[in-house]
Amino acid sequence: MSEFFHLVPQIHYGRGAARLAGDALAGLGVRHVLLVSDPGVVAAGVLDPVLTSLKHAGVACTMFTGVHTNPSEVEVDAAAEAYRDNGCDGFLGAGGGSALDVAKSAAVVVSHGGSIIDFEDGARPVTAPVPPLVQVPTTAGTGSEAVAGAIITDSRRVFKMHVVATPAQVALCDPELTLTLPPGATAAAGIDALAHAIGAYVSAERQPLADAMALYAVSTLAKALPDAVADGSDLGARERMMTGSLSAGISMKGGGAVDHAFAHAVNAMFDVHHGVGVALFLADGMEFNLPHLPDRFAALAGALGAGGSGEAAVAAVRELVAALPIPGLSELGVTEAHVPDLVAKMMADKFHLSLNPVPVCQEDAAAMFTTAVRRGGT
Repeated sequence: MSEFFHLVPQIHYGRGAARLAGDALAGLGVRHVLLVSDPGVVAAGVLDPVLTSLKHAGVACTMFTGVHTNPSEVEVDAAAEAYRDNGCDGFLGAGGGSALDVAKSAAVVVSHGGSIIDFEDGARPVTAPVPPLVQVPTTAGTGSEAVAGAIITDSRRVFKMHVVATPAQVALCDPELTLTLPPGATAAAGIDALAHAIGAYVSAERQPLADAMALYAVSTLAKALPDAVADGSDLGARERMMTGSLSAGISMKGGGAVDHAFAHAVNAMFDVHHGVGVALFLADGMEFNLPHLPDRFAALAGALGAGGSGEAAVAAVRELVAALPIPGLSELGVTEAHVPDLVAKMMADKFHLSLNPVPVCQEDAAAMFTTAVRRGGT
């Protein structure tokens, strides 16, 4: 059988890439863009190069900053309404994964009507032309700029759903925009990117093109993340993180793994940063999958600089997470009493569970959740 590898965005990466935003939008025919971001990113002045580029290119800008951690369909609807009310003709997502996901989801709602909930796992296909979309990540972790999918919370179900939305036409990945990211957020985003790459390499949908990007991302991120956390002003480390994160995002074309299903359950119930949830279960998911793919995990150990065994790969990830400013489950308030609800939400995440190389049953999920909660920390 032939393989299918779909990569849409024109990608510019490296120092100063964000300054291309105005020209990129103008080149797509955009005259009035809706910039989707969050209050913290705007207040920090991170987007100043982007805003300057819009002005120089003659692109008018309306800002929508109502994006928060784990955004829901409510925020998507609000962004779509702001787009319509202000006569915009293009979207610019600028921020972490939440902002990028809201931007691509709002673009679908604007062009198709209805609710983004309708598009869960492709239940309603994206068939009509969508507005031009440019994505500018301000964290090194999301990978959202390189894929069409989005993660949006269904507020009624308190469930993080996978949405088949729309890819960007242009992605601008500039490490200079990450220089003010605090250590905790840097760590969480970096582990999320690492999980994307590891998950893609062992996924049920793994494939050679994704393998190459995944192993490069694992090697790059594992080396650069401690440096970026220790000194946020280290532009070299930030640049390596951004390149590694982008590579990991591209590798997601090869799928993912079970850690994201665990994380989304915790994220939905406790409203914590996506990367924190991933960090708390990445090594557990690896350990669960290890017996089934020993050669793959041995290769990951090599990329992690941990030797030649799969067990060494799991241990290296546990050690890395433990050394980072990542809160444990006990600090988040998760107890054994929450395990049944967490398991139910996890088992409902059919998309991510389907990507795992081996099936995960309810008993498996309950055992891993219980072990992790009793461990308390990372």
